[in-house]
Amino acid sequence: MYKGKKINISYINPSCLSPVAYNPRKWGEAAIEKLTDSIKRFGIIDPLIVNSASGRKNVIIGGHFRYKIAKRLGIKKVPVVYVNIPDIKKRYNQKLWI
Repeated sequence: MYKGKKINISYINPSCLSPVAYNPRKWGEAAIEKLTDSIKRFGIIDPLIVNSASGRKNVIIGGHFRYKIAKRLGIKKVPVVYVNIPDIKKRYNQKLWI
């Protein structure tokens, strides 16, 4: 549960989402092929985590790889869970990936 509240899964068009350019993870061709095959077979069973905070709305926090494959496959709706994470870089005066 998220702060004592029920987690809601929304289904939205991936074109509404914004991946972060500074995601440090890189995927090899074998991993891309495996995830592509899995999504084709089972769909996206693990929702993307997406920010709902003002100024960061629809920025992907977790699930960049699933997002990339969903876009490549032309999937029209992906499952997302929204969390409100404001720009914590200002609060802690450090560079974070969120």
